[in-house]
Amino acid sequence: MKASMKALALLAGCALAGSAFAQCTNDSTVNPQATPVIASGNTCGKNLALGSICSGGDVTNGAGTSVVQINFGQNPAPTFTVVSSTAGFNPELAFTTGACSSLSGCTVDDTNNTQTVGPDAPVPNPANGATGFVFITDLNTESPGCGDYNLTINGTIPVKLQDFSVQ
Repeated sequence: MKASMKALALLAGCALAGSAFAQCTNDSTVNPQATPVIASGNTCGKNLALGSICSGGDVTNGAGTSVVQINFGQNPAPTFTVVSSTAGFNPELAFTTGACSSLSGCTVDDTNNTQTVGPDAPVPNPANGATGFVFITDLNTESPGCGDYNLTINGTIPVKLQDFSVQ
């Protein structure tokens, strides 16, 4: 009986730890060469395992979180704006250059209970050659709590060289 209880407690602990360290799936990847860049999407049902973002401090409402990956070049200085056309979806805009997970710290963390968030610039700017992740979700429980969005990326975002060859 004691061995069964220990095994059950270990399994429960692993399940809880898995949700605390949830990884994400990118909805799109942006390799901007000129701005503005607009990435559009819908958050409903996306990345449901991301129960929180920004070092676990922002708890999502569970309706969905979109993730847009951005590959930066040299001296990036981006700004981000999110606009939703879905009534009842008041997006949270967050950005990290850490791993794309619920425990990554955010250098942009903004929500204002309206359908437009931003423009916001990360502080500090991303490092040269960094990969960044924009999280778009809703922290509130209003209905529907998810929906359509347009993410606009402005500023200086040189593209990162991926491959080079001479023929």
